[in-house]
Amino acid sequence: MNTSLKTLFAAAIALSFTACSTDTSKTTNADGSTTTTTEVTTPSADSVGATMDTKMDAAGDKMDAAGNKMENKMEEAGDKMDAAGNKMGAKMDAAGDKMQANAAEAKANMNAKMDAAGNKMDAMGDAAAKSARETKANIKAAAKQ
Repeated sequence: MNTSLKTLFAAAIALSFTACSTDTSKTTNADGSTTTTTEVTTPSADSVGATMDTKMDAAGDKMDAAGNKMENKMEEAGDKMDAAGNKMGAKMDAAGDKMQANAAEAKANMNAKMDAAGNKMDAMGDAAAKSARETKANIKAAAKQ
């Protein structure tokens, strides 16, 4: 709200100058002429003070309403930010879970490949040992002949 305290006081002073009331009456004289009588009534200080209090209370109420409205808007904005933060947190949690699942799968795949390579090496070692035994047996057999 753009109402300042200076504005309120200026309005109160202007109100006090313009708060006078007038009562005009016309009287027709016996000769046909008209007499106009204007009576100006200046309000009492109490009356002006009460009017100023009323105006200032109304301005204060408007300022309170504006403050409450702003507070509500800020609370709504905070709620939206909380919701956005929660949403982002959920996305980050999901991404972290996916990364862990991918890492577990990669580890399992690597273990399977390592096991397969180890099995292949064992098979090659067994074949080499068998070949060596056979070669030894063939040499012994050839030496006996």
